[in-house]
Amino acid sequence: MSSCGSDKKQRMETEENNYGIRYSDTSTIKKAHKNVLVISASPRREGNTDLLCDEFARGAKEAGAQVEKIFLGDYDIKFFQEADERHVGDSADVATDDAPMIVRKMLDADIIVLASPVYFMNINGQMKTLIDRTYSHFMDLKNKEFYYITACADNAESTADFAIMGFRGFVMCLPNPTERGMIKAVGLGRKGSVKGTAFMQQAYELGKGV
Repeated sequence: MSSCGSDKKQRMETEENNYGIRYSDTSTIKKAHKNVLVISASPRREGNTDLLCDEFARGAKEAGAQVEKIFLGDYDIKFFQEADERHVGDSADVATDDAPMIVRKMLDADIIVLASPVYFMNINGQMKTLIDRTYSHFMDLKNKEFYYITACADNAESTADFAIMGFRGFVMCLPNPTERGMIKAVGLGRKGSVKGTAFMQQAYELGKGV
């Protein structure tokens, strides 16, 4: 299989700094009450990434959206296997772990928030494993809007860029995605150190803008 699971040569040839993904300051989804799915890959409940997810969710709820937050650590998500590739597009999922349930929630969402701390200059394993498990239905993840949330101990914003690239490497493979915004929270090594920072307000405001 190819890197995106299908032929994306034309998109990759025209990619810019955001991998060729369309960006919009305003929503492209014309619904009064949007369905927002926040996926927190933080390994620490109420860790910095997770707290930013909560603030985004608070803002989105105040904006009238239907919001669900998933803490990936609560679920059994196995690695992608050869069997998953054999069942691309099947209406019935053969996997017995929690990944198909989460992917169905992604399919139903209008807006998806991908959130991960920066580990070894990338998104963490929890998030990447879930992304891999969307393979059976990734072409059905069309016309979605995306936000990205990252947090890291390093003070350099460029460190967070590697994780953003990890998110974009997934999103660029989907049909007609729109990027809406991101948070690159840096200098946050201690659990909970994001509290009281401008990053929390930024997350809230992003959520209000859904």
